[in-house]
Amino acid sequence: MYKFFLQETDLNEATYYYVEIIRKALILSGEEVEYVSSLKQITPSDKVLTIQAKAFLLTWLRNPKQYLTIWFQGVVPEEAMCQFENSLSKYFRKALWEFLERFALKHAEKIFFVSETMLGHYKRKYGYAKKNHFIMPCFNQELDLSCFTVDKYKSPSFVYAGSMSRWQCIDETLLLYKKIKQQFPQAALTLLTKEQEYAKQLCEKYHVTADIQFVPSSELQNKLKEYKYGFIVRDDITVNNVATPTKMNSYMAAGVIPVYSDVIGDFKSQFSDVLYTISFHSAQECLDKIVELEKSPVCIDKIKKEYIGIFSDYYSTDKYLELLSREFLTKN
Repeated sequence: MYKFFLQETDLNEATYYYVEIIRKALILSGEEVEYVSSLKQITPSDKVLTIQAKAFLLTWLRNPKQYLTIWFQGVVPEEAMCQFENSLSKYFRKALWEFLERFALKHAEKIFFVSETMLGHYKRKYGYAKKNHFIMPCFNQELDLSCFTVDKYKSPSFVYAGSMSRWQCIDETLLLYKKIKQQFPQAALTLLTKEQEYAKQLCEKYHVTADIQFVPSSELQNKLKEYKYGFIVRDDITVNNVATPTKMNSYMAAGVIPVYSDVIGDFKSQFSDVLYTISFHSAQECLDKIVELEKSPVCIDKIKKEYIGIFSDYYSTDKYLELLSREFLTKN
């Protein structure tokens, strides 16, 4: 039996969707699966999946012969250096998580990465050279073709959905939109965030007018379908290079054209030839591409065809279920 060893804080909407794909693939390959939250619920004969390196080590210490699988959601040592940048503890945290990562990479039977860029990172950093990995991006939404309407694409409406955290580059997002607004006076911005008061302060700071709302996650996709463009702005750092933010999937599922920094490695390679995405390295490049796209009405047939292609491959639940059950999880 497979035991998914997960703490209560491990799961959110995105991570649950990801591990559910793994669970369903295991069931398709004839395995039994159970979610557990305590090491006491794991027997020596169980195969165990964890989604954090600390839980991986704890499981191994209890039974070094345990069959262990891990999903690397992100690069935690580099995240710690960002999150605790003003504290000397960042160096201890980095060293600790590097030990945990190295240990898991060495002892795991199977490993899930979220991107090819993440795989390359671990190859360079730790010399990881095994073939026991599977790559699947983070996503949690299916394509909704009803969102692709002529009316929504008539005017340059922009949306940002998420937190006001600095790593989300909300300051840069607002400054970018300010430039766009100067070029397109009819443009409008909506910020969908829990941190409404802080969002208001930032808009006042940068002299940006925005509609600031909070929408529960259960209603977010229905809300996103109102907008033409969606922002995903990121700094060029390792944490972002290896990531596959679910925001991309959420936007595209709702027919929103993503406006995203080209520092996200796999997005750069996956979507470089897609007409209805805007990848940029500088604010001017972003503005130039929006100007070009705004010259002609969105071709509904074309954008549907492009996004259907993406959701039948890169964001295809069925594809990963088949690959996992047939090519990976059955090879024990």
